[in-house]
Amino acid sequence: MNNEQQVYEKLDKVYDPELDQPLTDLGFIDHVKIEQNRVEVIFRLPTYWCSPNFAYIMAEDIHTYVSELDWVKEVKVNLIDHCTSDEINKGVTNKKSFSESFENMSGGDLEALRNTFLIKAFYARQEKLIKYLLKEGVSEEAITTLSLDDLMSLSLSMEGEELREKYLEKKNLLHHSSDTAITTPEGENLQLDSFSDYLLGVKRTRLSMEFNAHYCRGLLEARYDLQPIAEKV
Repeated sequence: MNNEQQVYEKLDKVYDPELDQPLTDLGFIDHVKIEQNRVEVIFRLPTYWCSPNFAYIMAEDIHTYVSELDWVKEVKVNLIDHCTSDEINKGVTNKKSFSESFENMSGGDLEALRNTFLIKAFYARQEKLIKYLLKEGVSEEAITTLSLDDLMSLSLSMEGEELREKYLEKKNLLHHSSDTAITTPEGENLQLDSFSDYLLGVKRTRLSMEFNAHYCRGLLEARYDLQPIAEKV
């Protein structure tokens, strides 16, 4: 794997926080420049006025993940065509917090916002896994009582394994103390008598995120006159 491929492999891990999809899949990565051990990542967003908070999170994550490569000594993140490009690029390069870079803008240190998006992504990934398990014949009662060991021991298709892995990735970030696999974001067990209502709620979250992702792709394509960007199911 050459250096550029390694960089893009890291960029695959950078997600739009609101949409829970990789920037590489969304078409937000314009290109990268590599000069010896220095990497510049040029990225763009669907509109000139996309939320600076969201953009800052993406820029920070680009810097963090690409910096993990042992041969990389310097990472420059370059957000282009945005109303706060200068503030974001300078802030991330100098490892400043969002509040330090935007002293006159509310938003704090972004941790509360990151947590909000973590919970939404947890819901969306959980709904996909639950829907898959129901299709495979796992009962609602069994789903509400599955332990983590039970979930890991299930023999699943490649699709199921990917859904399980993606869900557990978010669940682990919530640091639940319970051993129950399918829980609320707070780690509480789901109740069988309210299971259908809960599933409807998380489905709405997932559909909203997917609609927004589709909308953002369309805006990006129109803004930069791009060919339609393939959407991953």
